[in-house]
Amino acid sequence: MITLEQSMIKELSLAVFFGLLIGLGLTGTFYFLKQNQKQSLDNNQVLITTPTLSAPDQLSPSPTNFNTSNSTLTITSPQNNDIVATSKITLKGQSNAPNANIIITTVNKNYHTTAAADGTFSQDLDLEPGLNDLQITLINSQDQETHAELFITYSTVKF
Repeated sequence: MITLEQSMIKELSLAVFFGLLIGLGLTGTFYFLKQNQKQSLDNNQVLITTPTLSAPDQLSPSPTNFNTSNSTLTITSPQNNDIVATSKITLKGQSNAPNANIIITTVNKNYHTTAAADGTFSQDLDLEPGLNDLQITLINSQDQETHAELFITYSTVKF
C-alpha cells in the first residue's frame, strides 16, 4: 500500500524530472539558434573600401552630390566623414543654381552665403571639438530647397 507521503515524493520526483527535461530542451534550443545566428553573421561578407592614392600621401577627393528635381548641390571640400586638425575649415561647393542662397547650420551657429553666377560657393566655418553635423540647405530662385548633411570630426589629438 502506497502512503500519501510516498505518493507526494513520486509526484515531486516526476515534476523535477520533467522540469529539468523542459529546461534543458529550451536551453539547447536557444543555444542552437544563437550558434546558427552567429554562424550566419560570420558568413556575411563585409566590403570595406579604402580611398586610392593619387599622389604620395594625398587622397583623391570625391565630391558628395545631392539632388532634387531642379537643383544639384555638390560639396567638394571637405569630404563627408573627414577628420580635420583645425577648428576652422572652408566649406566649398558647386550648384547648378546660380546666385542660390546657401544656409549652413552647425550646432552653435548658422552661416549664410550666396552662390556665384557659375554656382560655386565657399564659406569659412568654426568647428567644435569632436563630431560636427553640418546641415547645408540650398534655396534656388524658384524657392526650391536642396538639403545636404555632412559629418566632420575636429580632432585635437596630436599624431
